[in-house]
Amino acid sequence: MLDLTVSRDNKPPLYRQIAEQIKTQISNGRLPANSRLPTVRGLARSLGVTRLTVQNAYAELQADGWIEATVGRGTFVSTAVQQMSLQPTVGQYLTPDSAINDMLAINQVIGVRSMAMAHADPALFPLDVFWRQMERLRPEANQLFSYGPIQGDAALRVEIVKLLHEDAIQASPDDILVTSGAIQSISLATAAIAQPGDAVLVEQPTFLAVLNILKAQGLRPLHVPMQLDGPDLERMEQLISQHRPRCYYTVANFHNPTGYSTSAAKRQAILQLAQQHNLLIIEDDIYGKLGFAGPPPPSYKQQDTSDRVLYLSSFSKMLMPGLRVGYLLMPPAWRDQLLTLRRATDLCGTGILQRALAHFLQEGELKKHLRRVVPIYRERRDALMASLGRWMPTAVRWSEPQGGFSCWVSLPRRLPPGLLYRQALENGFAFTPGEAYLMEETGHEHLRLCFGNLSTEGIEAGVKLLAALIQQQLDSTLPRSDWLPYV
Repeated sequence: MLDLTVSRDNKPPLYRQIAEQIKTQISNGRLPANSRLPTVRGLARSLGVTRLTVQNAYAELQADGWIEATVGRGTFVSTAVQQMSLQPTVGQYLTPDSAINDMLAINQVIGVRSMAMAHADPALFPLDVFWRQMERLRPEANQLFSYGPIQGDAALRVEIVKLLHEDAIQASPDDILVTSGAIQSISLATAAIAQPGDAVLVEQPTFLAVLNILKAQGLRPLHVPMQLDGPDLERMEQLISQHRPRCYYTVANFHNPTGYSTSAAKRQAILQLAQQHNLLIIEDDIYGKLGFAGPPPPSYKQQDTSDRVLYLSSFSKMLMPGLRVGYLLMPPAWRDQLLTLRRATDLCGTGILQRALAHFLQEGELKKHLRRVVPIYRERRDALMASLGRWMPTAVRWSEPQGGFSCWVSLPRRLPPGLLYRQALENGFAFTPGEAYLMEETGHEHLRLCFGNLSTEGIEAGVKLLAALIQQQLDSTLPRSDWLPYV
C-alpha cells in the first residue's frame, strides 16, 4: 500500500521526505489505523537508502504518535489515528465559540495535519532547560503549592518589568498582574472598563476569544476593517463619533488572524483619536517578540503619556502555552478594580510554574530560546509563502506576515460555505474558516493558515492539497467572469 519516492536533489533530509509522505498517506486515509508498514530493511532496500535513514523516519513518526512499533510484530499505523470522525461545526452555524471548540478538538487528533491553531511547535519547547528550573524548586515546594500572591509571584513580576523596560515601557513590579494567559487579561480589562450594553471597538477580523468575551459580558462589538497597514482610520473615527465606545481592542503587532502590523503613523493617529475622545486602548502584544524582520514600531503603551493603554502579553506564543502565564500592566486608575475582579474569578495562578519561569527569565533562557526558534518560524513562513505562490490558483490572495504565526487567505465568495473545510478534513488537513473572525460580510471566502506548528515539508503538503481542493471548487462552481475583485 505504501507508495514513496525520495529525491536526493531536494533540501529536506531523506528521512524527513519519507516521514512526511507517510504522514500524508495516513492523513488521506490510504494508510488507516493498524496498517502494517514495511520493515526497516525492506523499505531501505526498495528506496535505495540506508537503514539508518528509515529508522530515523520511523523514530520521528513514532515520537509524534503516528505509528507504533512492537518487537516481534512489526511497525503499524497507530491505533490512535482517526480518519476524521470529528463532526465539524462549520457549515451549520459557525460562531467564535464553536470554531475554538473545533480547533481544540482537531489539535488532539493524530492523523491530521493542522494549520488551524496559532501556536508554537511543541517540538521546539525548551523542556529540559525549564524542567531543571522546576527541579531546583523542590525545597520550596510546600510554599509554592500553597496559595500565592493575587498579583502573581514577586520574582516573576520583577522579570516581566525587565522585559517591558527592554521595549521602553516603564513599569514597576507593583503595576503587574500575572494572569492565566492573555484571554484572562483581556476578560479582566474589558470587565473593568465597560458595562453590559457598552460598545467596544475591535478590528475586523479579530481574535476569536475576544468576540467570545464580549458576548459573555454583554458588550457590543463595533468592527473596524483591517487594511495592510492597520485599521481603517476613517471608519474608526466615524464609529467613535457615532457610538462613543468605551475601549478599543487591538493586536498591533503581527495581527491575529491577518498577520498585518499597524504602521507607526497609524499608531500615532489612533493615540490622538483616543486622547481626543477619551477612549481607552487594550493592547494585546502577544506576538511582539516573534518578529522576522527586526523590532516592530513602538507600541501604544510605549507612547502612552496619560495611562490610556492597558497593555498585556503572554508567554504562550513565545514559549509554551501550557504554562498558562500572561500579564497585564495595570494603569493606576484601574488597579483596584482589576484586582477585585481577579479575586472574584481566580485567586492566584500556579506558584511553582511562575517561580520556575522567573528563574528561566533570570538566566536569560527566554532570549536564547527566541534566538533559536524565531529563524525556524521565519523559515516556515517563507515555506508557506513559496507554497502558496507555487500551488494556489490565481484567484487566491494572501497576506505576508512579518511575524507571529498567522496568514490570512482570501478567495472568491461564491464557493459553497463550509465545503472546503469539510473536504480538507476528510483529507487529513485542517485550517480555520475565516467566517468565525468576521462580524460582517466581506464579499470573499477567507481562511486562516498558521505555520508555526508544521515542518516546511508538512506546510507544502498541506497547501498543495488545499490548493487542489480550491481549484476543483472554482472549476465546478465559479466562472472566471464572475470572480469578485479584491479590495
